Amino acid sequence: MSGVGIVVDVGGTTTRVAFHRGGHLAGAVTRFPTPSPRRDRFRGLDTLREELFDRVARHVDRMRAEAAEPVDDIGVAFGAVITTAGVVRDASVLWLSPSAGYDVVGALGARLPWARIRVLNDVAASAWHYRRLGRYALVTVSTGVAVKAFDAALPAGQRLLLDPDGLGGESGHTVVEPSLLQSVPAGLGPAAAAGDAAARAELEARGVPWCECGAVADLCSYTSGPAVIRDAAALARRAPGRFAGGLLAQLCQGDPNRITAELLARSAADADPFTAEVLRRGTRALAARLIHICADLGLCTAVVVGGFAHGVGPPWFAALRRNIAALMPSTGWYAGWTAADKERLVHVPADAEDASLAGMAAYMAERNAQSVTVVKPVGEGRLVLRHGGRPRCGREQFLLRPAFVGVCGTDLQILRGERGCEPGVPGHECVAEVVEVGADVPDLAPGDVVGINPNSPRDDDDKIGHNRPGVFAELLVLDAAVALRGQVVQLPRPAGAELVLLEPLAGVIRAQDLTAQASPGLDTLVVGGGVAGLLHMLLARHRGARTVLLATRSPQTRRRAVQLGLCQPEHVLPLDDGLAPAVRKATGGAGADVAFVAVGAGAGPAVAALVWQGLADGAAMHLFGGFPPGCRLPLAAGRELAVGSLRASAGSEIVTTPAGRKALVTGSRGGRRADFLAAAALCDLEKPHRLRLDQLVSHVVSLPALPGVAAELAGTGTVRGTPALRVVVDLRLDGEVVRPATGTLPAIGG
Repeated sequence: MSGVGIVVDVGGTTTRVAFHRGGHLAGAVTRFPTPSPRRDRFRGLDTLREELFDRVARHVDRMRAEAAEPVDDIGVAFGAVITTAGVVRDASVLWLSPSAGYDVVGALGARLPWARIRVLNDVAASAWHYRRLGRYALVTVSTGVAVKAFDAALPAGQRLLLDPDGLGGESGHTVVEPSLLQSVPAGLGPAAAAGDAAARAELEARGVPWCECGAVADLCSYTSGPAVIRDAAALARRAPGRFAGGLLAQLCQGDPNRITAELLARSAADADPFTAEVLRRGTRALAARLIHICADLGLCTAVVVGGFAHGVGPPWFAALRRNIAALMPSTGWYAGWTAADKERLVHVPADAEDASLAGMAAYMAERNAQSVTVVKPVGEGRLVLRHGGRPRCGREQFLLRPAFVGVCGTDLQILRGERGCEPGVPGHECVAEVVEVGADVPDLAPGDVVGINPNSPRDDDDKIGHNRPGVFAELLVLDAAVALRGQVVQLPRPAGAELVLLEPLAGVIRAQDLTAQASPGLDTLVVGGGVAGLLHMLLARHRGARTVLLATRSPQTRRRAVQLGLCQPEHVLPLDDGLAPAVRKATGGAGADVAFVAVGAGAGPAVAALVWQGLADGAAMHLFGGFPPGCRLPLAAGRELAVGSLRASAGSEIVTTPAGRKALVTGSRGGRRADFLAAAALCDLEKPHRLRLDQLVSHVVSLPALPGVAAELAGTGTVRGTPALRVVVDLRLDGEVVRPATGTLPAIGG
């Protein structure tokens, strides 16, 4: 990881883009006016949003192409109430519309598919820039108003006092004059925010300010730049004599509707009495709020940033300080405060203009110095997030950054305690990028995109994510021996999220290669409709099977297989005593040429007893999954077949089945390197006739969302109430993100 990234600050007026190196801005800052309904009411919001993200993406792509080092981290400080997952909660100040649910990460990710994108509210980002001040409130006064509390003494993930979604400190949209609400008819505030001139006039007549979010008498409606301008115009209309005698009236040619922030700044600098009254009114509510917040949290410093406050400049800060001095009590938290203490409460930084951009750079550096891991505590049926430092890489080690990891049935069995495995960190399916390579590790280089075969070719009991720590981590260190044993597989580029399924697909390829020595599999029976069973069906069809039959007890699974086009409706068979007659009917009386038993844990022996009767003479049956340790299958003449040793050795044995026919029985556990390479070749995104593994992915989630998602999967097989197939964790997502997998899945290495 180079420590170089690109940061973006989307503000109500200006959008900024810059490089950062190690948490500090590096090079020139690119600026352009933010496309917004505030400046362009003649184009629709959708059009303006598209233009915004198109322009951001163009600048980011250009800067990435110009960079001397690899760049894949993008940090966005966004001027709205937004979660760390990048989902808008309220963008009324930025877009004059709440736009709740708008996915900023999704919009940028579609344009920058190579990027790892992290998002913070712009005020939260600014707070990171001033972390050297220790404990303080960070206040922004611009097109909106917000307050965040920061404590540099806390662990990195807790320094900003926010909720789990990264929200908090949205003081601008809370009411500061509740008594005014009693006189305001419902709906008047939202109407004013929507542009209703009559509603605005009525609120002005009542002396009630309004906010772009639709609230009335909230902090923004008094203190934000647009609110102060509205109040100045209203005051000029109510007191035309006072207005007419001042510099502000001269600057706006006597027309209150022509008052702007720039004219307020010019008249304030000239000590215009009318403007001074406007600033006193506009800062009073903020002064009261800061006094409350600092008393609540024991803070001695409030850092004030924002285009409006700094644009008006010293007269605005003087008005704020005078209001604080007038309103601050001399008791409680403030007992013993001196005039100098009160003066120092408001900190005016000299570099406020780029605070959000620089703060986002600092946050990115801090975040990249950390690593989040999902751990299963020993003996407990739950997953927890653990935050730690970035792992170091030794000479005989290499460092991987998983981009995508899969949540498979084995992981859920470990979670439920159905297996004795305690890997600490579960997970064994991944698509990852090599980020660091020790000096004594051959054939790997930073930037390689790879998959991992969790199965050691030298020890069937040595498995990543089973008895060794797995891949549910932002960064993981592996020993050179893993690479030397051939367990690291180079993947085609770009590598999509669906390639987490290469691990089970490699096992399916190995199984079907074993049965092919006895049967071409023209009439193929697959028992079990989970992901493994569907992969068997997908590969059998790809290899030219004449008929693919599915036996499963689940109606939902039967419907899914038909919907995916893996078999015909008449080829979905019951998994009961009627299985054998149904198989023979579907195969013209001959029986299945090959059968793959891929069922849940412990169900294999009972299923095999049903399958024997439906096999053709000389058929092959593969014991893929569902067989408990020590399992032995009864055969003809009182013989038994030891399943465990057969599967461990990827062996085969010709037997006489209980039905009196000859059959080749094979078994295996996972795939080998050759099988992984074959699987990767079959799924190359650049090939038109590739295997479409994406259709088997039902959900994409973030790492922070994984503990809750896994708990639901382990209990009901659903994600937020929706039946799930393969769930993929996209480790490039921040916050708790849970999405149905629709359209093209994310990829890396393009």
